[in-house]
Order: sequence, then C-alpha cells, then structure tokens
Amino acid sequence: MKRLMRINFIIYSLILCFLSVSCSKDHPEWENGQPGMEHVYYYCFEKWGSIPGGNDVTYNIEQGKTLAVPTQFYSNFTRSYSPEVFYYTTPMPGTGDELVCGQDYVVVDESGKTLSPDETGAYKMVWPNAKKGVQNIYVKALNGKTGSIRVYTFDPTKSMDVTDVTTTTIIKTDEYEVRAMSENYYVTVVID
Repeated sequence: MKRLMRINFIIYSLILCFLSVSCSKDHPEWENGQPGMEHVYYYCFEKWGSIPGGNDVTYNIEQGKTLAVPTQFYSNFTRSYSPEVFYYTTPMPGTGDELVCGQDYVVVDESGKTLSPDETGAYKMVWPNAKKGVQNIYVKALNGKTGSIRVYTFDPTKSMDVTDVTTTTIIKTDEYEVRAMSENYYVTVVID
C-alpha cells in the first residue's frame, strides 16, 4: 500500500511540474518572483489519493483511539508573521447516520486535550513564521456510534470553482493569504 502511495505521489509530483511549466506561460502571475504571490501560501492534507482526484483519502480509527491526520503548509520563506489557517469536521454528507462531535468523537491537540471550535465550527492552526511543514489534526473516537466524518482544510459551507483561484482562499489578511488546493481539501475518517 505504501509503495502504491509513493508511486501515486511521484506521478502527481511530475504532473505538477509539467503543469507549472505550462501554467507559468499562460499565467505569469503564478511565476516565482512575482510581488503579488510573495505572501501567498497553500494549506492541504499531506497524503494524496488517486490522480486525478485527491479528495478520496480515507482513514480508519477504532473506538477509543486517536487518529493523527497530517496537513501540510507550503512556503518557501520565513516571515515575521505566523499565518493562521482553519480546519473543520462535519458528518459524512448523504449518509443519514450522523456522528456528533463531542458525543461520538472529539478533536484534540497533540497531548490529548479536547479542542473547541469557534462559533463557525472552525479549529485554528498556526504556522510559526510561515515556515513550511507538517502539523497533524487529531481526531479521537469516543466509544460512540460507528460511521464516517469528513475533515476539511477549507470551510465546507463555501464552494470552490477550480477555474477561479480567488474561491480557494482560506484566509486573507493585510500581511498574507492562505489558499486551499481544490483536489486535496478533505479526507474521510471512518470510525469502526
């Protein structure tokens, strides 16, 4: 399984390289060294699914256990500011058998302390000095019902248009902008 994932990652990386070469000719604003892109970053899940696609990654977790779901922040710089991003959990759409956060599962930090979402359902994650890296989202099953949830790196109440990059913005401040990737903004967590 790991070998297949590595092969998929290599193939996807090659596709991205080819696309970036062709995109830079069609969209010069995406090229390195463009002032408008110097403070734009990307946040997504670290593991990719099949290509094309990317939103088909599924994790399984047993009752009473905690699952670490890796997310990645893309940056080539170290800055004086520390960008904030947000992630969300929701019941699995269309199943009718909804798991409830706080009853069937909780989101915790690395030490196991339960985190509370803000009024919009968002959990905050900070990327110190805008350095690239990987941080985990932790989901703990509470010996409740079995079923599935989705974990998002993009507000699930909003929609993305893959032809309009402005719809991928997670957060935009006077100092920086963080965008989601349209092919890797949610994963499914199955609680057994």
